[in-house]
Amino acid sequence: MKKAVAYKISEMKTMNPLRNLICLFLIGMCFSLLNSCKPETEGSVGDPFDKVQGMIGTWELSAFTQQDLNSPVKEVRNLSSFFIDGITTPIQLTFNEDRSYAVAIEMGKNYFGEGGTWGFDDDLYPTFLELYTPTDTLSYNLGGMVREFDQDMRIEYRRECGTSATNIYTFEFNRING
Repeated sequence: MKKAVAYKISEMKTMNPLRNLICLFLIGMCFSLLNSCKPETEGSVGDPFDKVQGMIGTWELSAFTQQDLNSPVKEVRNLSSFFIDGITTPIQLTFNEDRSYAVAIEMGKNYFGEGGTWGFDDDLYPTFLELYTPTDTLSYNLGGMVREFDQDMRIEYRRECGTSATNIYTFEFNRING
């Protein structure tokens, strides 16, 4: 009896590698079968959007929020009433094709300078909008890239103390012409 049990155990040990190989082969065949069922991609993605052309036009402030990064409560406060009262025209930024820009402001603090030239940190893959005034260079994070047909733009100004950001001011604009 001991001999028969020992024989079956040794037979199982020699068959396991073969079973494992067969199982591995079957699993591989299933994966290759599933991958071969995908439809072929037709057409092309098209030309990338011109990010510079997306910025051209006049943009009017529609919302202004602030987030205090030092606060234990990471709430975002809507401070639009400092810039928008329903009577006066909110801040308007005009970006021109010649890379000049102008600011029209009647109410609130001007975070954009008096006008000058504008650009991106990288025209193909921009991360920052840069405004060059006669006395300063202002840099804003883009909340998303604006294409020619988009009607909304969001930019962020990160206020820093030393090397760390303390506040994030988010400006949301609507395109009023362009």
